[in-house]
Amino acid sequence: MLIVNAWAMQRDPKVWEEPNEFKPERFEAAPVEREGSKFVAFGMGRRACPGATMGMHVVSLALAVLIQCFEWDTTGLKMDMKLNSGLTLSKANPLEAFCTPRQDMIELLSHV
Repeated sequence: MLIVNAWAMQRDPKVWEEPNEFKPERFEAAPVEREGSKFVAFGMGRRACPGATMGMHVVSLALAVLIQCFEWDTTGLKMDMKLNSGLTLSKANPLEAFCTPRQDMIELLSHV
């Protein structure tokens, strides 16, 4: 069994300058992207969100419910795939879709 001391790893002076100091700006513009720091929605290191795993499960469950319980339709609208300029990769015009509950889910959804 391999035991890893995460506390010691996060304070490794070979990895971080002044490892015991709180410096969140060190993650803003890292000159070399570290593996695992590409998406820091829940933070990282010892100040990472303790509910990150639960948050990912809740988002996955919500998406699954939307897919399973509703029929989705764009009603003949063409999807505009033009991208917005900026830092993030977002669509210039948001997707418009309409949902209707599936017939076998109406009773289930009416109890919510």
